[in-house]
Amino acid sequence: METWIIFAIMAAFSWGTYIVLNKVAIDRGVSPFLVLALMAVGVVGLFAAVFFVTKPSIQTDSTGLALAVIAGAIWGLGQLFAILALANKAPVAKLAPIYNTNTLVAVLLGIILLKELPAGTEKIKVIIGAALIVVGGVLVSS
Repeated sequence: METWIIFAIMAAFSWGTYIVLNKVAIDRGVSPFLVLALMAVGVVGLFAAVFFVTKPSIQTDSTGLALAVIAGAIWGLGQLFAILALANKAPVAKLAPIYNTNTLVAVLLGIILLKELPAGTEKIKVIIGAALIVVGGVLVSS
């Protein structure tokens, strides 16, 4: 198995867990905005530790750095919307499948902006997979 697949599975478990913890925190009376602030503390703390341990080289391309900051802001915006949904009593079992239709956005942007158009039979798999994601989102939201 390729290493990136292992990391992808670990990401799925991480992202599948954090939303449940957020729901419990909000249900216990923690303000949604405090939950977001504390998430930020957790993210910064974790990445500071990883940065300290791995000592990566510093990228100095200004466009790349700006894109990384914009990506962080967009990710934060998504977190804000998910937390607000939880604060408005969204059940995690319905919320997570709906926001995970983000896969469609990523696939479309990858195809359009990054020119990552699948070849041959992969196109059919992507189309079928995307359709199933949409169907799943509709099924759980109704």
